[in-house]
Amino acid sequence: MKSKKSHTKTAVWHVLVFALVVVLSFSYRNDLTYADMEPLLSILQNTSAMVFTIMGIWIAYLYPNAIIRIMQPSKVEAIFSDEDEERLKLIVGAVAVSAAVAGLLVVGAAAVPLLTKSWLYKAHPEFIRGAGLFCVLSLTYAQLFVVYIVFASNVNFIIHIGNLRAKQRLNERFPHATTPSKTALQQEKQPVEP
Repeated sequence: MKSKKSHTKTAVWHVLVFALVVVLSFSYRNDLTYADMEPLLSILQNTSAMVFTIMGIWIAYLYPNAIIRIMQPSKVEAIFSDEDEERLKLIVGAVAVSAAVAGLLVVGAAAVPLLTKSWLYKAHPEFIRGAGLFCVLSLTYAQLFVVYIVFASNVNFIIHIGNLRAKQRLNERFPHATTPSKTALQQEKQPVEP
C-alpha cells in the first residue's frame, strides 16, 4: 500500500508536468504546425499498438483464466492473489490509458480538418493551436507514463522470477532448513499434558 507521502510526491509530479505542458503549449502555439507534430502523432499511435500487443500477451500468458472469464463468464471463476490482482490492475490500467490515447488520436485526426475550416479557428487561431498542442503534449505524457509501467512491470517480473529461482535453489541445497523436521512434527502430534 502506498504511503501518503508517496501519493503527495506523485500528485506534485503530475502538477509540475501539467504546468510544463501548459507553458510549452502557450509558448509554442504560434511556432509549431500540424506537419511538425505528425511524427510525434505517428509515434504515439505506434506506441499504443506496442502496449496493446505486449500487455495483451502478458495478460493472456499470466492470467489465462481472466481471458476465459471475459469470453465465457459462466464457465470460469477467476480467483487471484492480492499480488496478482494488483499486477493485473496495473497491466489492464496501462492498456486502458493506451487505448484512451489511441482513441483521442483518432478523434483529433478527425477534428483537425474540421476545426481549421471553422469560424472558431478563424476567430481564435492562437487559442485553438495552443489547445491542440496542449492535447498532443498531454497524450505524450500519458503514453510515456504507460511505457514506464510496461517497462517497470517487465523488470519487476524478471526480479520476481529471479527471487523464486534463488529460493528454489536454496531449498534444494538446504531442504531441512525450510521443511519441519520429523521430530518437530512428532512433537506437534503428541497431546500436551495438563
